[in-house]
Amino acid sequence: MNETDNTTRESFISVHKLVLFVIAGVAVYLAIGLYGKFDQIAAAINSIPWYWVVPAMMGLSFLNYAIRFIKWQYYLHRIGVNLSNSDSFSVFLAGFTLTATPGKIGEAVKGVFINRLDGTQLAKTVPVVVSERVTDLLAMIILAALGFIFGLSGGEQMYLLLLLGAVALVGALILGHSAFYQRFVKKMVSFGPLKRFQDSCDVIENTMVRTLGPRPMVLATAVSIPGWFMECLELWLLLSLLSGAGLPSLTPASLLLLAQTTFIHAAASTVGALLFFLPGGLGGYEPFAIYVMEFVLGLTASVAGAATILIRFVTLWFSVMVGFVAAGIVTRRARSNRPAPESDSREDDTV
Repeated sequence: MNETDNTTRESFISVHKLVLFVIAGVAVYLAIGLYGKFDQIAAAINSIPWYWVVPAMMGLSFLNYAIRFIKWQYYLHRIGVNLSNSDSFSVFLAGFTLTATPGKIGEAVKGVFINRLDGTQLAKTVPVVVSERVTDLLAMIILAALGFIFGLSGGEQMYLLLLLGAVALVGALILGHSAFYQRFVKKMVSFGPLKRFQDSCDVIENTMVRTLGPRPMVLATAVSIPGWFMECLELWLLLSLLSGAGLPSLTPASLLLLAQTTFIHAAASTVGALLFFLPGGLGGYEPFAIYVMEFVLGLTASVAGAATILIRFVTLWFSVMVGFVAAGIVTRRARSNRPAPESDSREDDTV
């Protein structure tokens, strides 16, 4: 890998960024602990069989990754990047190392990993992450709307969700249309500091049009919906146990809770995504989720705090840990694929 690629990778992954993320997380959870009272939150967590509940939630999170990997593979196929399934899955998971960056845009590090494996230029693969984020947002808004319709009474919040959905859809259509790049982006990169991206503009346009055109956008969003629904099931399991209702079931009361938890998780995730300047939505997801649990579902502050801490541990922090393991695997594979240096010694071909 050349010096530019090394610099790019270091700009994505650094101990400094990881430390800042951990500090931000500690601050958020300290605030939750102070609000819900540490001893009562601990008692709520100890009231459930967390020793099997947390692993079960991790399993659902990993199922989410597996489902969304289908979208990732579809996108790579659309732009002509051909990795083995094992390499592609490792790269997909390795992107989670920087899932806790503003707007999760740090997941663009996947482009760096692909570059290390097969030399594909970053301008071709990094925009795929934008398409992922857009279709993830559309899926979350759809899940939130469905959860609101079936789990909560009507109100102005529904109109807000529809408005957010319309804005996200229009934005996706613009990003997936070549006219946006021909009439706007190319003019922006024709002068000033952005001129250094001029040579990459056509490559970026090709990737965005191929991954966010109407058909791929619909297909990718359709795949994202069941993927992210796995996390809604995790919160359903948590709140069923923490509220004293027992294990989730197909009874009307339990299914109503499923709709409500789908709204809570999907809407809180949407809030975290829209507050794009927050790392991983920290400080955006948590207060919204706690507010709805406490003042709409009628749960205590300690139960709401316990549920929020556990769901965020499994859906956010667990993904970062998985990402670092996968990043190590990708790094080893990239090193093994690197050609050995040529020897300067010459051997006599005659016997």
